[in-house]
Order: sequence, then C-alpha cells, then structure tokens
Amino acid sequence: MTKEEIKYFWKGARWFALLPVLYLVLLFMNHRFQLSDFNVYYGAADALMNGEQVYGKAFGLSSGFYKYSPEVLVPFLPFALLKYDVAAVLFYLFNTFIFILLLNELKQVFFSKVQWGKEVWMYIILTVAFFGDQLERELFLGNVNALLLLLTLWSFRLLNKNEKANAGLLYAVILCFKIHFLILLPYFILKKEWKVLLYTIIGLMGMALVLFVCVPNRFVVLHNQWWKAVQAHNIQLDRSPNTIYHFIQHVLSSVHMAVVPIAAVLIGLAISGLAFLKFIWKNIGKGFQIQEGLVLIALIPILTHTDTEHFLWAMPIVFMVLLTLSTWNKKGKWIGGIILFLLSIPFLFNSPDIVGSAMSKSLDEGGLGLSLMLLLVLSFLYQSVNLFRNALVRNS
Repeated sequence: MTKEEIKYFWKGARWFALLPVLYLVLLFMNHRFQLSDFNVYYGAADALMNGEQVYGKAFGLSSGFYKYSPEVLVPFLPFALLKYDVAAVLFYLFNTFIFILLLNELKQVFFSKVQWGKEVWMYIILTVAFFGDQLERELFLGNVNALLLLLTLWSFRLLNKNEKANAGLLYAVILCFKIHFLILLPYFILKKEWKVLLYTIIGLMGMALVLFVCVPNRFVVLHNQWWKAVQAHNIQLDRSPNTIYHFIQHVLSSVHMAVVPIAAVLIGLAISGLAFLKFIWKNIGKGFQIQEGLVLIALIPILTHTDTEHFLWAMPIVFMVLLTLSTWNKKGKWIGGIILFLLSIPFLFNSPDIVGSAMSKSLDEGGLGLSLMLLLVLSFLYQSVNLFRNALVRNS
C-alpha cells in the first residue's frame, strides 16, 4: 500500500479500531475480561516451558483443553513469560490489529484496483455486520480464527501472483494452527501446485525443527499426544450440530430412515465433494483460482467439528455474494437482499438478549450451519463459477 492508500484506509479503519477498544473498556468495567481461548494457549505454552503436561489437561475452563500442534505453542512462549493479565491485554490488542488488517485484505482481494471510498466501505460494513457476533466472540474469547483467515487470504493472493514459495510457507503455518485447512490439500494436488506443496513441507519441517530445539526430549511424545487429541475431538462428526452430517441424520430420521453415523459422514463428504467438482469443472484444467479456494475454506465449518467463531472463514463468500447482488437489476436486488437477510438471521440475531436463550442455542447449534449450507447451495445453483468470477471482475 502507498502512503496515500494507507491514509484513505485509516480514515475509515480508525472507527473500526475504536469499537474493540471500547469493548475492552466495557469488559473491564463488567469484570468479564477473561479470554478463555487465549488462556488455553497461554497455559499450554507455560506448561511446555516448564516441562509440564500440555495435552489432556484443562486450562482455565473445564473445557479448555489444548488440541493444536505443539509447534503452535512456540510463538506463545513470549506471552507465557508475562503475567496473564498483561499477556491477555497484549493479545487482545494484537487481535484488534489483525481485525483491521483483515478489512484491508478483503479490499485487496476484491477491489485491488479500486481506491478506498464509500463503495468499498459499504461492502466491508455489511460483511462485518453479517459476522458481528463471530467477531465479538473472537475478541471476547481471544482466539486465532481471524488471524488464520488473514493468513489464508494472504497466501491466496501470493499464489495468485505466482509467489508460490511464500504461499506454501504461509500454508504451513496455517496447518500447524488448525489441520481443518487440510481441505485445501486435495485441491492443490488436483491443480498440480507442486511448488506450493513442496514449500509447505519445508515450512512444516522448519517449524518442527524449532520445536525440537526447544524441547528435544518431548518432541515425539508431544506429537503423539496431539494426534490423540485430534482424534478425540473429531470422533463423533455426525453429532456436531452445524455439520452437513448432522443435517443428513436429521432429515433421514424425520422420514423414519435410520443411517449409521459413518454413512452420514460419507454421504456428506460425497455431496460436498461432487458439488465442489461441479463448481470448478469449467476451470479444472487451469491453475489455482482464488474464488475456488475461498469456497473451500467456507466449507470447513460445515464439514468439521468446530466452534461458531470458525464461521468467520465464510466472510469472503458473503462479500462475494454482496458484490454479485450489486450487478443485478432492481427486482433481483430486492429478492436477493431479502434471501440474504433471512440467511443472516442466525448470524445477526444470535444473542439470548434478543431472541432468548433457547432460540440462541438453536441458532448456535444448527442454525449457523444450515444458513451457510443454504447460502452455498444457492450460490452453486446460480451458475457457480460465473457468480464468483463476476464478484472478482474488479481485479482484472
């Protein structure tokens, strides 16, 4: 970004930066500043540093088990050297900075050749409003989902510019944080992105080497424990309420048809895989297409056992849908806008203070997944490739 671009960006971004700061003050005033998820990273990093148990031990809340790769703990070691309250505030401010960078990254992906202005900010405001609840939870819990979305968008843009080595190294970092992003691996193989995969392996080996230097005697044990934690976390995919597998089970049981859990998972994977193949069919012989990668990461929350904050990874899809609606005629905009608003209800109004605790729980456990599934299905039905190609036309 040039100095002039930074100036125009900050002119609008400062208001977005103000919101998390005010929210931080509010959390302190109400004695609710906890950052439960960050507490897990902090506690696990402290345990690693002191030779204590990392996996299978709750940090903070009773559900606060560390389940990510041991390599991820290395960048959290500096935080573990600080008192928790100080470390938590610093991480909250870091997450705020990531949020601001994410706004700019959305602009760079979809409006790379358009200057900052009212039109760009309108799409960003609408997208942020759509995911307001997930962004609030991200800050409140102190998680890394916004960071992973930012890194993924960076890696996609680098790949789009043929900077495959850097893209592969970033992908390695992303995988270390959350193996959910393995969903991109078959796609990279299909697109013959061998250089990306080579540098992904190099990146993984590099991070493993750093961990080995830090804890050589526990290196193998930590990875074995991590693998067991991953298996335990995903052992009952069909019972995860926001997944396509749970939806299949529910539909079949409503017509008195029983299906074994593994069958529901296989059916869900087959439907998702075939739908995505149809989506990319016209470009299957071409290299990496950024819109295809964005669809894949949007599928993660409905294909894996995740928390509701992971629906942040669908932000680019909603952005693209908004861009597409802007190209329709007046009647189409009204119809599309109404449909999009209905699909946004589980995202926009997911608060017990607005809809009550029972309804909020239903939206959390099923509503979000169903909404995202319907959004993706409707997108696929609308000439899949053309929908997102039009959304990215401003980059050409």
